[in-house]
Amino acid sequence: MTKTAFYTFTIRFFIFAGCGLTLLPAQTTSQTSFGKNRVQYNRQIDEWMLYETANFVTYWYGDARNIAQSALQTAEYDFSTIQQMLEHQMTEKVEMLVFSDLTDLKQSNIGEDEVFQLRAGETKVVGNKVFVYFDGDHNHLRAQIREGVAGVLLNSMLFGANLQEIVQNAVLLNLPGWYTNGLTAYCGEEWSTELDNQLRDLIQSGKYKNFDKIAKEHPRVAGHAFWNYIGLHYGRSTISNLLYLTRINRSIDAGFLYVLGNGYRRTTDAMLDYYRKRYRDEVKITKTPDPGAEITIKNKKKLPLNQLKISPDGRKIAWVSNDIGKWRVWTLDLETGKRKLLFRGGVRNALQATDYNYPQIAWNPDNQRLAVLYERRDVPRIAVLHLATGKKEYSDLSPEFQRVFSMEYVNPVDIAMSAAVRGYSDLFIYHTVNRQTERLTQDFWDDLDASVTTLDGQKGILFASNRLTDTLSLERLDTVLPIGRFDIFFFNLDQRSNELVRITQTPFFDERNPIGADSTHFLF
Repeated sequence: MTKTAFYTFTIRFFIFAGCGLTLLPAQTTSQTSFGKNRVQYNRQIDEWMLYETANFVTYWYGDARNIAQSALQTAEYDFSTIQQMLEHQMTEKVEMLVFSDLTDLKQSNIGEDEVFQLRAGETKVVGNKVFVYFDGDHNHLRAQIREGVAGVLLNSMLFGANLQEIVQNAVLLNLPGWYTNGLTAYCGEEWSTELDNQLRDLIQSGKYKNFDKIAKEHPRVAGHAFWNYIGLHYGRSTISNLLYLTRINRSIDAGFLYVLGNGYRRTTDAMLDYYRKRYRDEVKITKTPDPGAEITIKNKKKLPLNQLKISPDGRKIAWVSNDIGKWRVWTLDLETGKRKLLFRGGVRNALQATDYNYPQIAWNPDNQRLAVLYERRDVPRIAVLHLATGKKEYSDLSPEFQRVFSMEYVNPVDIAMSAAVRGYSDLFIYHTVNRQTERLTQDFWDDLDASVTTLDGQKGILFASNRLTDTLSLERLDTVLPIGRFDIFFFNLDQRSNELVRITQTPFFDERNPIGADSTHFLF
């Protein structure tokens, strides 16, 4: 990643207070429907401040200041790119509301019902307001901002700026969800391995014979794949032409026919044929896991399962199931096949985005205890579960921790964590005996996926980071944003040196989720 210099912004700073603050001009108000006020545990949300730049008004509160600074620089940096892709300009500034994490966003009373109904993986846009939050990865923050800006521009382009145009175009131009949501998602991030895996699973499942069936059940993935196909085969400049002719003719099929030379059906069929062939060719050069090593887990509801962790002695596994917010922690004895429910929490919430970051789980080296980290009233809490006796020990982390992204035991009493404090994700050691925390890194780079291992007799932490150098120092955000690719680094806990060991260096690919295999090998 090359260092990118940003031009100087003229920043105006204001402060205002109150839950019912108005973010639009004086004649417009933002209200929440009766019965849907959210309980707020983070009182910092009561007091908001703002930065104003050439194209954005960025609102933030309390400890979200550092996130807001990187967000506004990223927004200004990408704004012209999004404008050129859609070939549309705004007459008013985009308002961006920055939250410390997903929990704070879900607590906010700012905005209409659309914000209350935030969906997982989406950037919420209401009028010219964009709502973003930090999940430890500035690349994800950037994708949210790009997607939100694209949503504002797309709404203005397709439906107009004044009330008369909006009503008229909304009646005459009824675009499907895959078309608009897929396009804004594509503007946020062209494509990724995660999206490719989702689409591959859908196509190879054999359930979907045509594009319409995929778009009906998975509109965002289908739309994103469609626009990626258009960008690859016809060029990104084609997108603005498609949008323009679709609006003028009030028809998607007419836009396809005039710009691409084929109608809707032929284009979507060609798109599916392209992806099917691509995935068939991949099978020939990839190796599938040994079916004999597969572990069967009962999951009748087909709930998302995550946080899979193997006990240090290799005899048990633990994982988390999540039913749209209501989560459970399970263990499975690999020798007996006995499954056991250890812990549960949360509530089902079909209206808001499900938080799959929590709970985090970690095996104690004694194989008899499992730590579960979850949020209680916006404060991280650790529950240590004794498998033999069923005893539970609880302790709250410091409220300064906005979010914990990963954790693993260093020894029976210390836990290594990747967590966000004041908008920066860094590495920490949590001492369970005295409940004190030791900070290992302190800079604006993203440090995620902490995993404890021993390499060549040296105990340390493997982690993924987008930092440019392998020297630790106290760094604050300036003109270089942490939006590069992730490499794997090793922090030596025995030496505690300021020099990290860089394990990988790939400027065009991400390496994530490292794990030690033995004393000389690790996986990622």
